[in-house]
Amino acid sequence: MHPVDLDTYVVPTNALEAFVNVCVGWINSNLVGALVPGLQRIGKSMAVDYFVTNYQKWLGNSVGVVSAEVLFHKGGISEGAFWGDLLKSMKRPTKKRSPEERRELFVGRLVEAASRSEKKKVIIFLDEAQLLDDALFKLMIGVHNELWRIYRIKCVCILVGQPELETLASTFIAEGKRQIVGRYMADTYVFQPLTGITDFEAAVECYDLHLHHPVGGPSFTEHFAPMPWAAGYRLTSDADMIFERIVQARTDNGLPEGQGMTMQGFTTLMNHILINLLPNLKPGGHLHPDDIDEAIIATNCMIFEQQEALLATA
Repeated sequence: MHPVDLDTYVVPTNALEAFVNVCVGWINSNLVGALVPGLQRIGKSMAVDYFVTNYQKWLGNSVGVVSAEVLFHKGGISEGAFWGDLLKSMKRPTKKRSPEERRELFVGRLVEAASRSEKKKVIIFLDEAQLLDDALFKLMIGVHNELWRIYRIKCVCILVGQPELETLASTFIAEGKRQIVGRYMADTYVFQPLTGITDFEAAVECYDLHLHHPVGGPSFTEHFAPMPWAAGYRLTSDADMIFERIVQARTDNGLPEGQGMTMQGFTTLMNHILINLLPNLKPGGHLHPDDIDEAIIATNCMIFEQQEALLATA
């Protein structure tokens, strides 16, 4: 099946490019930890997956890169659950193992990734990092120290999570926990949603120029509208109109200006356009605003912006 049908592709947006550039800069410096907060569903986890898959394009074999996810547990996260969740998200077995054994497996995974690198350096992205507390940070500090003391491996930890992650640094400073701040919060990059027409047009243009299936094959636009494509149609030519209809729908729904569009909302809408509208397009034709209005309603693509707006006023 096509990646659009499966919804398994990544759009190389301006926000994604900025994220990559910031992370590469951090990794090439002596920084040991940084924060990437951002609103829900704007593409942070997708960006992490993209970086982990493609890091050798920008860094070669100089470092190893892995990712893991912190999970919520009612009543708090125990040490055993913490290591177990990280290992599960890294696709490592954890059944019937003690917390100490799980920790050893986690350290081993980092050592494995670093040992294949030229600089003996490993980068770990921790997703949903807003769930970390003081005790869990201290567990990570222990791992960081062990990697250097025993294996002479440098570790960079990039914490990715919800907006409350950004307040952790000031909270920990106020509580005198400067070691945690110094290790893991040396810098912050706020991940951005699609904001404004420039970001939107650049994202839509990816369907014409940068997204192909299979690799080297037709662009996504060409795949779903081969005859219009041959006649010169490009999805970018309708980007302004689509954006205008989204802006109007946001106004109709009382959403604030400048809030931006989530990546999930964007791809949900674009998938609908590709699958349901482009195949019916005639050579020389263009998408109709009424069809875009119907697509916006059908996909409920602004649901996450509506949730954020409600949270902001609560």
